[in-house]
Amino acid sequence: MDSGRFETFIDAILAIMMTVMVLKIPQPETMTFAGIWDLKVMYFAYAVSFIVIFSIWDHHRKLFNLVEEINNSVIWIYSILIFIITLIPYFTAWVAHEPYSLVPELMFGLMFFLVNIIYVLSTEAAIKHDVHNEDINGITFEKLLVLNVSLFVIGCVIAFMGYPLAVLIVCLLTVITWNTLPHIQNTYVIGED
Repeated sequence: MDSGRFETFIDAILAIMMTVMVLKIPQPETMTFAGIWDLKVMYFAYAVSFIVIFSIWDHHRKLFNLVEEINNSVIWIYSILIFIITLIPYFTAWVAHEPYSLVPELMFGLMFFLVNIIYVLSTEAAIKHDVHNEDINGITFEKLLVLNVSLFVIGCVIAFMGYPLAVLIVCLLTVITWNTLPHIQNTYVIGED
């Protein structure tokens, strides 16, 4: 199957998710800087989630500039990823309203943890199916996945020790690692527009 239609479908879903998230942010109760400051955690949760969705889109775009064909297993693994991504606005709103509560923070972190794992699995499935495509040979995620899992474990331990907001901070750190470590960027340069 040609990957073009699939790429367009994913692009549309991610754009909708970004829009839905911003609609969940309430207006400040008072039209002052103090009113805006009262929503700081909500803005931070939104920013982390937005950056995650944008990063997924960016990596998806780069990968599918290189991947020529996909099969049903790639589509189904990506459907699981998309299902979890569609939960991002829900968990973002929950953690934004209860930033110092352990359960919302852990659920937010679990969702991002699952996004990390399933994103790696879906990308590896796309690469495995397009085995004769020399542009994508050698793309790996093992070290990045170990780093991100380690960060999530550290964040959860800190959260259980009394600082639940650590999970949100760790989610931001994992996004930074995805976008700064050279796990696939060098390979993707070949497929840039």
